[in-house]
Amino acid sequence: MLRSFYLFGAGGLGKEYFHYIFQAFDFERIYVFKGFIDDNAAGVGFRNFPIYKREEVDLSKKCAMLFSLGNPKLKKTLYDNYETKGVEYPILIHPDAKIVDFEGVEIADGSVVCPGSIITTEIVIGRHVLINLNCTIGHDARIGDFSSLMPGVHISGQVTIGSEVMVGTGAMILNGVTIGDGAVIGA
Repeated sequence: MLRSFYLFGAGGLGKEYFHYIFQAFDFERIYVFKGFIDDNAAGVGFRNFPIYKREEVDLSKKCAMLFSLGNPKLKKTLYDNYETKGVEYPILIHPDAKIVDFEGVEIADGSVVCPGSIITTEIVIGRHVLINLNCTIGHDARIGDFSSLMPGVHISGQVTIGSEVMVGTGAMILNGVTIGDGAVIGA
């Protein structure tokens, strides 16, 4: 039986994720896409799929979802509301992303690696992390839960990024730097 799948967030990132989910894994053999969840929109959304408000979707039933949101704190808040309801959060790695060492890279539930990104070796990526378009992550890096790397971010080796961190478009983080929880790094 196919599991229902939702994207939480119907904005631009939701539109991108919509395409990624069908390209990244054997989606249609596992899931059926039901639509978007977004409290700031309603009705028919992208590609004529519905946009639901949270109260309109019964997430206590077995389903899968990704947070198609860039805001780390919002992702964390929403996750805290749903984690006890049995929602599955798959890992989404676009086929145009490159992971150099699959055995040496850990990626936790709900994280997304977008096209053009390169992840090398001995890297740990937490839950619900966004690695946006064309990012690079060097050896021995750690990225905390709910963090978001915007397009073109370059992380050098031995970098530690805390939880709920926003790294702006095109930022470069040098070797050995530690960034604390909740930080915002400008573009």
